[in-house]
Parts: sequence; C-alpha cells; structure tokens
Amino acid sequence: MEKVIIKTDKRYRRNLFTAYLILIVIGVVVVKWGIPAFRWYLVALPPKPMVETVETFIHIVLMLFIPAAAYLIFVGRKICIFKAMPYPGMKVIHDTVVVTGKKALVRGWSLMILGAIMILMVIVSIIITHQIILRLKNAPIIRPIFYGTEV
Repeated sequence: MEKVIIKTDKRYRRNLFTAYLILIVIGVVVVKWGIPAFRWYLVALPPKPMVETVETFIHIVLMLFIPAAAYLIFVGRKICIFKAMPYPGMKVIHDTVVVTGKKALVRGWSLMILGAIMILMVIVSIIITHQIILRLKNAPIIRPIFYGTEV
C-alpha cells in the first residue's frame, strides 16, 4: 500500500501563523485596555441597563463560536464527499499522509458532529444565560434596585 503525502504549503503556514499572532495581540489589547474601559462603562450605568448590557455582551461572545463550528461542518462534509483527509486541494501546514476510505469518513463525520454539538452548546448556553439573568432580575432582593419599587 503506497502512502500519498501532501507537502507543506509554506506560504499558507506563514499566513496562518501571522493571523494567529495578530489575534493574540488583539486579545492582549482587549484584556489590557478594553475590559477595564468596559467595566468603567458598566459601573456608570443604572443596574437594569448594566445587567442587560452584560447579558448582550455574553451572548455576543458565545455566538463567536458559531463560525468555527460552521467551518468544522464544512471541512467534515468535504472530507466525506472526497473520502480523503486532507481532501484534494486542501492546504496543510506540515507534510501530511492522506487518509482514505472508512477512516476518512469517520474523521469527516466526527468533525461534522463536533460542529453540530458546538452550535447546540452555544444555543443552550445562550438560553441558560438568559434564564439566569431573568431569575436575577426577578429576585426579591434585586427587584427594587431594577424597578425602583419596594417588595
């Protein structure tokens, strides 16, 4: 049995790692300056808008996982179609032996299932976060702060 090896695409690897470096720098900037600024913005808000803003922020952060999940589903589907991993035309960052047949199908289906589970977890997390915030808003101790009424 002859092994087929796909050679490294060095330009693709360089671009990918440059993108990772840029994302890390953006993350450091957000943690260093963005989060403290957001915190000061929240402190200045009244309690009800503050909780709603935090809830919206949490939902946006959770939804950032959906494109990654969609990409996993896309790649898994292509692997299943071509019955090869990496599929023809796929770029790799190191020399890779092509896996074909049933092993490739298992890997493709695994990626698609992982992507679907990620999307499901995002949806469930958003629902649970919303329910927690609703319970927090309706708690007897918190209600006067939000609505300005006594219990």
